Amino acid sequence: MARIAGYGGNVFVGTQVIQTCDVAWSEQVDGDVTLTLDNVDYRVGTGSNKMVQAGALGTGDILASQVISLSTMASLTVGFGWFKSSVNINTLDDYRVLIDNHALCASPEVQLSVPPLVANTWKFCRLVVATGAFSAATAPISVGLKLQANDPGAATIWVDELSAAAEIVGIREWALDVAVGVQDTSSFSDGQNKVFSVTQKEWGGSFSGFKDGAPLGIGTVVALELQESSTSTQMWRGSGIITAVHTSVAVDGIVNYAYDFQGTHELEWPTA
Repeated sequence: MARIAGYGGNVFVGTQVIQTCDVAWSEQVDGDVTLTLDNVDYRVGTGSNKMVQAGALGTGDILASQVISLSTMASLTVGFGWFKSSVNINTLDDYRVLIDNHALCASPEVQLSVPPLVANTWKFCRLVVATGAFSAATAPISVGLKLQANDPGAATIWVDELSAAAEIVGIREWALDVAVGVQDTSSFSDGQNKVFSVTQKEWGGSFSGFKDGAPLGIGTVVALELQESSTSTQMWRGSGIITAVHTSVAVDGIVNYAYDFQGTHELEWPTA
């Protein structure tokens, strides 16, 4: 089990699922894209959308879009999503997630930048606003994926659960526990040597520093960014459930809140 002390980070609440990606998108699919539901290679739910891009797909093309029905997103500030590419995507904003009050993502109210991706590696991505604003997405009915720049040629991109949330506060301190369960799978052929296999991964921890407004409630689902340094890629990212609240008051009268959380789904590890 590893225990990591923290540098800083961010907390996001009010998570709204935009699209689960558990069904194949069908509102529109570009003629240069072959889209299928991948029930084998996915991160959340029961599948991901696998989009095979032909070399003829061009910059500015929408790979695919899907009908959605959401209430206003005006209070939200940032998007999240799982992405994987068969080739390296080296630049922020090569792909964009589109959210539109109109069909077929014809005139998106907000466009979110997909960050760089390492080939054949799933990444839980923070999707920052490139153009538009969540405040304009008052009744979104379409979500899509667009090739914005730097056409990679023939390539495949996978997309899984897209969501959005509101950033509420920075983290002053955090601690994270990452553990794995094992099961004895020894057999007669192993002789006197015990053999173990990984069963389940588990992560959780605590953070403090939230002092604005009302405290987070027990059971609140939050998105977390736990930074190890000022380098943006050196952070742990994932979703957790608040399991405990600890309140204290210093001699100067400042109220401090600390929270315990249990991680849910997969934890995105830092990179160099």
